[in-house]
Amino acid sequence: MTHQPDPGHPPRPQVPVHPESVRPEPDSARFYGPPPLPGPRPPGPPGPPPGGPQEQQQGWAPPPRVPARKGVVGTLLDLSFDYMITAKLVKAVYALALVSITLMDLILAWYGLALLVDGSGLGLALLVATPFIWIFQLLVTRLILEFVINQFKISEYLRIIKDKT
Repeated sequence: MTHQPDPGHPPRPQVPVHPESVRPEPDSARFYGPPPLPGPRPPGPPGPPPGGPQEQQQGWAPPPRVPARKGVVGTLLDLSFDYMITAKLVKAVYALALVSITLMDLILAWYGLALLVDGSGLGLALLVATPFIWIFQLLVTRLILEFVINQFKISEYLRIIKDKT
């Protein structure tokens, strides 16, 4: 039983098998797979015509979908939700998070310096911990935003796969 090729994909070329071209298998290959059937083999598909190679028959393929670039306002007004705005805004969100986290940690370090001047041990602990807090906050923010972007990329790839079928 043969299966029809997927739409949009050309069928695989068939190689004709002639009884003269079948060589006996070596002894080691004899133990793997089913034994060959006795008698002549069924004829394969016709080979290429003597004048040249056989033209491959192309299957149906949908027209390529080239989405038009839309700006932020055009994406906001897209009622079919074909265009996602989150992927476009993630860079701005990350930049704002970077600035706000940095400012918050600078204030935290300044507060730790003020406590250190007053002779508190908490000030030294705060000054030492501030860079680690900054790195941790940026890491968590980055992980969350990468997760969001990953979800949108999955959505885009599924749309491409759907459009191919």
